[in-house]
Amino acid sequence: MFALPLLAIALGFILVYLPGNFLPANEALARYSAVAVLAGMDTVLGGLRAYLEDKFDDAIFTTGFFTNAILAVGLVFLGEKLGLETGIGDGRISIMMIGAVVVFSGRILNNLAALRRLLIERVRARGAREANSSVVSN
Repeated sequence: MFALPLLAIALGFILVYLPGNFLPANEALARYSAVAVLAGMDTVLGGLRAYLEDKFDDAIFTTGFFTNAILAVGLVFLGEKLGLETGIGDGRISIMMIGAVVVFSGRILNNLAALRRLLIERVRARGAREANSSVVSN
């Protein structure tokens, strides 16, 4: 189960980082990539949360991953095409990018809070089971 994400991280590193050292960086691509990665992180944490709640579904995870990434990139693209930008000079960024970052960051924080609660409940339940089994065996 955990080998697949590690393989994906290694493959992503090989495909993105290594060629990136030999190719010039494009600022526009970096904006889109940053928002897509944020949306992907949201989906991965949501998938982990669903797994811990025993509600994980491969189809929902896969479609959610690509849908969230495409939606985030689309929002940034739409904001830039509509001229919804803020900032001065070359440092202008899309307002839609700010919106996507705020929304996906909020979702990531909510998923992390839920994951923390689920893990604490599992640790407490395991401790209670071990305490009960030691009482019964004595």
